[in-house]
Amino acid sequence: MRPVVLLLTVAAALAACSTPPKPPELEAFEKLRADPGVMAAAQRSPDLVNGADRLLSRSTEEWQDNDLTQSRNSALLGQVKLKHALAVSQQAEAKRRTAAAETSAQVAQEEYARLQKELAAVNEQVALLRRLQETNQQLSAEQQRGQEERLRGGAADRISAAELAVKTADTVHASNHAKVPYSVAVENLARARQEMSQGNFQAAQTSAEMAKIKADEAAGIAKPLYEKESQAEENKARAEALARDAASIAGVVVRREARGSLQRLVIPLEAEKLFPRRTTTIAAGKEAQLEPVANLLKKYPSYPVQIVGYTDNRGRTGEQLATSLARAESVFSALVVRGVDAKRMVVSGQGSAEPIADNRTANGRARNNRIEIVFLYQ
Repeated sequence: MRPVVLLLTVAAALAACSTPPKPPELEAFEKLRADPGVMAAAQRSPDLVNGADRLLSRSTEEWQDNDLTQSRNSALLGQVKLKHALAVSQQAEAKRRTAAAETSAQVAQEEYARLQKELAAVNEQVALLRRLQETNQQLSAEQQRGQEERLRGGAADRISAAELAVKTADTVHASNHAKVPYSVAVENLARARQEMSQGNFQAAQTSAEMAKIKADEAAGIAKPLYEKESQAEENKARAEALARDAASIAGVVVRREARGSLQRLVIPLEAEKLFPRRTTTIAAGKEAQLEPVANLLKKYPSYPVQIVGYTDNRGRTGEQLATSLARAESVFSALVVRGVDAKRMVVSGQGSAEPIADNRTANGRARNNRIEIVFLYQ
């Protein structure tokens, strides 16, 4: 009996040391990790995927160590992390596809709108041609002979009207600003001329009418755009002329600067040349220095103007502001006396703000003590 007992004992020990069946949670985790989408998820959420991989290794070790409960827990937690990473990746991919679909839809919508416009133009021509066909069918040979000269004259008159309409559209650059209706007008005018030369006066009249309608439409579309373009060019030319005239004033260095969409042309006047010491009243005989500035303001009356006073950094802030404002008001009054419209000028004092030179030197302080005449424009 002893050998049998010993054999049973050894068998029991071997059974206790063997690896148990793999938990289903771990198998599901391994299957999920093999999903091809995990590679993309790892690029977007590396921390989640790396954490899941660590839990996969831990769950495998716990299973091999016969710790099935802990192996299941690790596998479940790893699945949560991996599913989270996959969800983040799928959500990002869905957003990308949605954006791409929206872009494609917008392009398709624009193309559809363009085709609709072209179709409308074609339908108009088809309708006119149908009218011509119906008219031709109704006319008898005898009526055509009797009306030939009248049709010729009517077609010629309409072609002339269409030619005038196209030339009018040319004056507002309709070929650039209203390409579709302008092109239709030119094509119909050419067709009308050809039909006229072939003796097809009714068709020439219809084509000429269509040409005039489209030329008038093109001119109506192009006119406000042309006027805006012309105004912009005119404003630019006037601003350049202002800058040249301002730069010709002796003793000043004009600067141009932009603040947002607003353009500024600045004429700085040294306060020491107008105000003795730290006074705020223009010294006797010094007002003549403002004559060139007043003449410039009157030459360009459409520009609003700022008169801004500045000081160096000596003294208290309140004193600096009061001095700079009083000096700006003195210059304002002197310009009004010289015929400049007071309504277009705004006066302010900025004290020691916005220095243009180093306040630690006498020359720098002299430059910072200034009155700026600022022209404003778009």
